[in-house]
This record gives sequence, C-alpha cells and structure tokens, in this order.
Amino acid sequence: MSVDNKTSQEIQEFIIRNVGSHPADIGRLTAEKFGLSRVAIVNRLGSLVKAGLLVAEGKTKARRYALKVLNSHQKELQIVPGLTEDQVWLRDVKPHLLGVPSNVLDICAHGVTEMVNNVIDHSESTTAAISVSRDAATIIITIRDYGVGIFHKIQQALNLSDPQHAILELAKGKLTTDHTKHTGEGIFFTARMFDEFSIASGTLLFIRLRRTDDWLFESEEEPKDGTEVVMKIATNASHTAKEIFDTYRAEFDQFGFSKTNIPLVLLKYEGEQLISRSQAKRLMARIDQFREVILDFKGITSIGQAFADEVFRIYRRDHPGVNVSPVNMAPDVKGMIQRSLSGNPDDPLNEYLRGDMEKQKVM
Repeated sequence: MSVDNKTSQEIQEFIIRNVGSHPADIGRLTAEKFGLSRVAIVNRLGSLVKAGLLVAEGKTKARRYALKVLNSHQKELQIVPGLTEDQVWLRDVKPHLLGVPSNVLDICAHGVTEMVNNVIDHSESTTAAISVSRDAATIIITIRDYGVGIFHKIQQALNLSDPQHAILELAKGKLTTDHTKHTGEGIFFTARMFDEFSIASGTLLFIRLRRTDDWLFESEEEPKDGTEVVMKIATNASHTAKEIFDTYRAEFDQFGFSKTNIPLVLLKYEGEQLISRSQAKRLMARIDQFREVILDFKGITSIGQAFADEVFRIYRRDHPGVNVSPVNMAPDVKGMIQRSLSGNPDDPLNEYLRGDMEKQKVM
C-alpha cells in the first residue's frame, strides 16, 4: 500500500515513541498498527537507522532497535560567588537543545534554573555536575551536588523525626528552608511539569510520574551523598509551563499558588497503616498555607477512625478557610470519612461524598 506524507510522519513518530518499550518487536507492532507489510516496515526501520535516529543490533529475527543518543553533554560546576542559575542554563544546557519545541524548552529552562538555584543557595556543596542527554523521544537533565542532602536538610529545618517525612513535605509545596530567598514553589511546580521527576539523596529516592500522576518513594541500598535530581520530558510534550502554573495558582491570588494535591501514599511506608492522630497531624502540617487541599487516597485501602476524625472533623473545624477534598477513595476509606462526619449531617462534605457515591453507581 502507498503511504502519504502524513501517514509516513505518523509511522515515524509511532516507532520513536514505542521502540524503547518494544526493542525486539517494534516492527511487528508498527505493521499491525498501520496495516503494512513486513518488507515496508523493515525498509522504514532501515531509513530511521540511516537517518541517525535509531541504532540496530543483531540480525533478522534477533534484531533489536533502540533510539540513538543525539546529544550528550556533561559539565562540572564550581559553586563560587557570582555563579547564577541563568548562566548555567544559557551556557551549559540550552545550546544542547536546539530545535526543541518552545513549550518543552520553557519547561527545561524552568527546571534547570530552579534546581541549580537550590544547589547554589541550599546544598552547601562546593561543586556540582549537570548533564543533558537527548534522543528523538526524550530529554533527560541531571543535576548532582555533593552537599548536605535535601531530605536531611528539610528534616533538620522542620524538626522531623524521620527524613522520609521530608518527601511528604516536598509534595505539599510551599516548602523552603530559607524564606528570605525562596517561596517554596520550585520543586512543587518542576515535579509537575516534567514527565518524570526524581530526587535521590541519602538512602531515599522520590519519584513523580506525570502520565499516571503517581508518586513513589523507596530506599536505595547504597547511600547517595548530596542530592541528585533527574528530570525527563518527551520531545513532543504538548503541555506548557503556564498550564501547570494555572492549575495550582488561584485567579487573583497575589500571594502565590493556593492549591495543593497531596498523595497520601507518601505518608505510608514499610507497611504502616494510616490510623493515628499523630499521622493525621503530620499530614496536615502547613496545610493552612493553602486554600484548596486535595487529599489523594490512591493506593490506600483503609484508614483508622482517629486518623479520619483528626483530618475531616477537627482540622476542618479549626481551619474553616481551607477546603479539604478527598479523592480516589476506596469504599472503606469513604465509609470512615463519613463516620467522622456523622455528628454533623449538615457538613457540606457529606453532600460531596454522597454525590461521589452516586457518580460511581452511574459509572
């Protein structure tokens, strides 16, 4: 069959976006998707290899394809007086992103300048390293310092009992260890702009995946000195930095963003269940800095009565200016929240929960 220019571009884009997860069967997958012959697909893959977008290994049925690295650059930085984050972006990163769509370039600029500024102002490191790697599908930017470590520094600044609690505070936003220089918005927005954003420090690794809106953390076997931030974004990403800002920044709010989405799975580790008032108080710490708080119960199957009472009755009673909305509730979670409100049938959250149940019945 003949292939017009539009379809040809679609085929190339499909191969580029899927070869990473299908290195051995990308030909079969593409043939099935577009109804093409094996010969046509082999020729197409060969053209992409000649164009320098793919690399191939093996022969015939054992052949595997991968995206070719188009640009890779690494630079060591000396953290000295006078170094600025915009210098690093303009000198060490932007020249290696030529041809990238403007919305993706803006997101990369935001991420690099925010994270390098954190290194300069907070890390207490004398050196850092920044690297940029790019293929046809993805841009990966890594920033590494050798300082005190972000989770340890937050633990000390907020007097937290465990460095893992620092991850939850980062996810909330408006967190800074130096209010004279920062608003605490940098990591919050950067983590939401990139397709994948991770911070590794000490034995902890914190990851946010934009596609699934999943937040993960785990312990590494080998401690990592300082802090390493890795930011990944697709070269064809369609969202903009402004769209992410607008999602969380209330209209006419001159004091910064006023909405946060907190994944409660970050409060749960090593099999710990969300049952106590102390856990609830840890969750709601600093929440009065926001007007709208979304508590995401994805991955949580149950909560305790004391936890629910502290969050949904006591906290909301004492902070009427904060709108707290639970989402992604399992039946047992929803039931416990409703139980915590049973003494106040006129609470508007009751109507919200009933409406959510009716919506689920319809679905």
